[in-house]
Amino acid sequence: MKLFLKILSLKIICLLLLVGTALSQSDFSIDKSPLPPPTSPVMDYVGILDEATKKSLEKRIIEFRDSTNPSVEIAVCIVPTTGGRDIFEYSLAVARGWGIGSKEDDNPSLLLFIAFNDRKYFTQISRDLEDELPDSLVGQIQRQKLVPAFRQQNYSKGIVDTIEAYMAVIKSKQSGQVNLTQERKQEKHQSSFRISPSLIAFFVCTFLPLIFFLLSLASASRGYSKKRRGYRKSDDLPPFPIIFWGGGSSSGSAWSDSDGGSSWGDWGGFGGGGDFGGGGAGGDW
Repeated sequence: MKLFLKILSLKIICLLLLVGTALSQSDFSIDKSPLPPPTSPVMDYVGILDEATKKSLEKRIIEFRDSTNPSVEIAVCIVPTTGGRDIFEYSLAVARGWGIGSKEDDNPSLLLFIAFNDRKYFTQISRDLEDELPDSLVGQIQRQKLVPAFRQQNYSKGIVDTIEAYMAVIKSKQSGQVNLTQERKQEKHQSSFRISPSLIAFFVCTFLPLIFFLLSLASASRGYSKKRRGYRKSDDLPPFPIIFWGGGSSSGSAWSDSDGGSSWGDWGGFGGGGDFGGGGAGGDW
């Protein structure tokens, strides 16, 4: 009887533990950040980045966002632990919950997430950035830049070098796409305005005699007018109105210098996109 009660008690305890675990799991959502809203693009909850490095990295991220087209938003998040949660799910929840990336159609963005005490990392790549940074390349960059530096306890270098490597790849691929697009537009423009020699010859043969004929008539008319009315300076004007082409200049130019309101330091928060579908890579050190 006592053995039966003991076994029953153990079963009840196990059941309660399972229920408690299930309830705690149900509170977690990959669409809601387990962390508070960010106050900057670099959130270090551990303190492994010194203040100078943190500010420099924040400035670099903001400048990169403003210099890319479409704008690429980058975030860095460092936490002590995920509390037993899988780092992929945890970082995905942060990326979506923080709304990293624009709400527009093109919203490329990424999150470098580090669970320091767990010795794990993961970079979440948004859907619109997966072509520029495929999973294999993300993993390669982290293994080459982040892992060796972290193993030497040079955490600032590992994070900065990894972000800079991401930026270099994105810039290179965006530049290539822009150049290709411009070349295609130029070729299309040139082909649309290409005139055949036969068409030029047709216009020359047709309109030149007509122009000479009209000028001859105008000249004869002026000569006749001088004989009848005497010479006037207004008679030297051409028989057709003069048309001046060009819009002139305006003091209200559409281009303005950087002193007019450029504020790279005004982060302004993320764009509210959060369009992450699970792309990226991670590991441990």
